[in-house]
Amino acid sequence: MRDETIQIMCNPFYGEPFKRDGETLIGAATGKRYPIRDGIPVILEPSVNRRQTWYSQLAHEMLAFAYDPILRLGDKIKINTEKIVRVSVIQNLEVKPGEKVLETAIGSGVNIPYLPDHGDYYGVDLSYPLLRRAQKKLAANFPNLELFQADGAYLPFRDDTFDQVFNMGGIQFYADPFRGVSEMARVARPGTTITVIDEISGAIRTLKRLPAHRRYSISEEKALEGIIHLVPHSMQEKACTMIPDTDFYQLTFKKPDFLTTQQL
Repeated sequence: MRDETIQIMCNPFYGEPFKRDGETLIGAATGKRYPIRDGIPVILEPSVNRRQTWYSQLAHEMLAFAYDPILRLGDKIKINTEKIVRVSVIQNLEVKPGEKVLETAIGSGVNIPYLPDHGDYYGVDLSYPLLRRAQKKLAANFPNLELFQADGAYLPFRDDTFDQVFNMGGIQFYADPFRGVSEMARVARPGTTITVIDEISGAIRTLKRLPAHRRYSISEEKALEGIIHLVPHSMQEKACTMIPDTDFYQLTFKKPDFLTTQQL
């Protein structure tokens, strides 16, 4: 982990900056210590790691060794449509040289090769084994990639940091999807468009477990309408549509140009 990365980080549980002591990050106010493991900061607090989040983390860690082969096989025999999404959406994200780009729920980093190598990339995931796979396979072509083991609902970054923020395939696994989407908005710079991509079946499952939004889980069409309600009210240009020829929806919204964090 580069020392300059610490300047854009903060403790998401206590709102404090970090200082570095060897392979440890220390909260400047609380003195709370978080390890840096193989260059990957581990910013987790068991007290706020809900049961569903823990189950999701465990499942992804157990399947980490097979994650990439399963994706490649699915693309080859055409039983999934993820490659279409990556070519039609991820590859078309306009990343300018030097821009800071955050992917939450980065997994093993399968989306990063679809992006230009001139950006500064940051990835967050709950699964350490998946992050290590991403680190090993992407280090040569993306030396400016920084990885963090953290909960997407508690992003370890300062407000208004990233030029682009996106998530593909992870929102359905968040214990608190409202907080996950709000955190993406918080760390984005004003004027940034945030992109959330997920399976429409995942949207239906997510809406079913949210009592006030369960009525939107009756069909794919209603789910597209309902998933927009995950977005903070202060955001602009909210839209949710199906990605053609896939099983995925794309939710986009813009953080207003002049919006303070207190207004989110």
